[in-house]
Amino acid sequence: MRTLSILSTLSLVVGAATAQQCFTNTGGTSANLIATTGLYPADDEGRSAPIDMLFGPTGFPMAGAAGPLTHVVVGSNGELYLTNGGAPADPYDYSGAGLDPLRGAVGASPRVWPLSTDLEGLAPTYQVLVDTSVAGACKVSWIDVEQYFSGGPQFRFSATLYSSGAIEFAYTDLPDTTWGVAGVSIGNGVGTGTETSVDLTASPDSGTLGLIYQEMFGAGSPSIAGASITLLPNGTGGYLAVQTCVAARHTEYGTGCHSYLGPDGSTVVELFAGTAAAKAALDGNAILYQKTATGFVANWLPGVATALFIPPSGGATTLGLGDDDTANITPSIAPPVPGGTAPVWTVSSNGILTADAIGNHDTSFFTWLPDISWQTGLAFYGCWRDFNPTEPGSGQVKYEEVGGQLIVTYDGVYEYFTSSPATFQWQVNLATGDVTMVWLSLATSGNVDDIIAGCTLAGTGDIPVSQSLTTSPVTLLPQVVLSPMTLSAAPAPVINPSTVVTYTAGGLPEFVPGSGIYLATCFLSVFPNPGGFDLAGILTTVPGCNAYILSLDLDLGAQIGFSPTVSWNLTFSNTFFAPGNVVAAQAVALFDPAFPLPNGEAGGFLLSNGVSSLTQLQ
Repeated sequence: MRTLSILSTLSLVVGAATAQQCFTNTGGTSANLIATTGLYPADDEGRSAPIDMLFGPTGFPMAGAAGPLTHVVVGSNGELYLTNGGAPADPYDYSGAGLDPLRGAVGASPRVWPLSTDLEGLAPTYQVLVDTSVAGACKVSWIDVEQYFSGGPQFRFSATLYSSGAIEFAYTDLPDTTWGVAGVSIGNGVGTGTETSVDLTASPDSGTLGLIYQEMFGAGSPSIAGASITLLPNGTGGYLAVQTCVAARHTEYGTGCHSYLGPDGSTVVELFAGTAAAKAALDGNAILYQKTATGFVANWLPGVATALFIPPSGGATTLGLGDDDTANITPSIAPPVPGGTAPVWTVSSNGILTADAIGNHDTSFFTWLPDISWQTGLAFYGCWRDFNPTEPGSGQVKYEEVGGQLIVTYDGVYEYFTSSPATFQWQVNLATGDVTMVWLSLATSGNVDDIIAGCTLAGTGDIPVSQSLTTSPVTLLPQVVLSPMTLSAAPAPVINPSTVVTYTAGGLPEFVPGSGIYLATCFLSVFPNPGGFDLAGILTTVPGCNAYILSLDLDLGAQIGFSPTVSWNLTFSNTFFAPGNVVAAQAVALFDPAFPLPNGEAGGFLLSNGVSSLTQLQ
């Protein structure tokens, strides 16, 4: 086992996600933005007067641009325009945020856009600052801005122009929704309008063209987030972009093992092709759902409906349901249900009782098996079809508590657009959670629309197949879902002088089922292996568990926990680490192979994804 000191000797390839920032707030004086549209305040749509960059009479050098460029005009939307002391030509309100605005019209002023997007400054700490305190540098910083009408988050960025002609952009983290353009243009309609966006962190070179840009579309954090980019004159009239600061970061790569979705036994329903078929099968019968620790056991009870049925008393509450309507019931005791308790139940006028405050299928009268594959709560289908308690002469849906049971009764409720009544009932034992469905007498009609009866547990699952409710007993269990084991790390490994980083592993298997004990360790390596190699036949028995490190350089130590999440702390300090070091990590969980996992894995080991940690100074 190697010691931690070896980690300070290696500098490997950097990953992708950002955390620690390359942006530094050096202060300065206010740019004194002035509202430009007459409709919006200056923090939203504003520009400054021309500001002297203090580069002397020759100004800022920019090949191909008409000079001298002695002054900068600052825009609220992340844009700078360079002039000889006058107002900018062809500036933009509401942000340019595109190639054509960056090129500008014929005669347009040169422009430097670190992040041209529609911004506003609503935070009390919002500022746009200009700092010329360092000789040969003019820095403009946008502090705690946010994208227009986004509600946040706030972020910061800057553009620094140097008297040498170099330009530096620096950014804190940017939202995943960031859109717009970052780039430089000599203006005056430069180029053809067919130029393509580049990744400014990938060292692009614009050749002889005085224009280079990166376009962002609001689809994930852009590559420039948390970084700094320096645009250097390349000597041929264009720019070379160089990433000059890389943020400390953790990058997750690969996928832990295993992802598994077992067969779905969470639903038992029968579909009937019309009222006559349902009536022939259900009239006079009942079904008892006896609650278990995780679901129900369904038992068909033939010919007992008359004996079990409890007629509504004079004290029963009428729900007053309309057509395609729902109503809530709050029983005196929240009965147990698989996964917890149900303090509120929902009754649908279309024959559904849901153990949740929101009814399954809402007010839908269209019965369709695929709809049962997603659920907001445990649902009992007394007879899912189109009923209408508001039909003239129809009975009503009523409820009351009798002998420790919640009784919900369809008391002669008419099918839609008929005078044909149906009477059926749910009996919920408030102490045990058992539910009995009693079909006394369904409607007599020629309606051929489908009817669904039965039960489904809460949560998404497979589209069920119609099966006879007379099959008994039938066990309802939640679908087994095995999620991959995960590893994450935070905060970013800043070595200035040190940061305590927590590595967190989740999705661990119990060491022995029912023990409540979880066991894992985490290894660090100076050799990440992003491609991974499968450990089936080595440590595991089912393919799909990969090793994402190539050496075991440090063991962070075994952790015994009482939940499927454990963590380790590691101090990243400048004693052992240098800027740019990359350290990879992967967690390993142990379980007793005498108890294989639901997907058949019996090797006794599960592995997480990999995490690559890049160190940097603040």
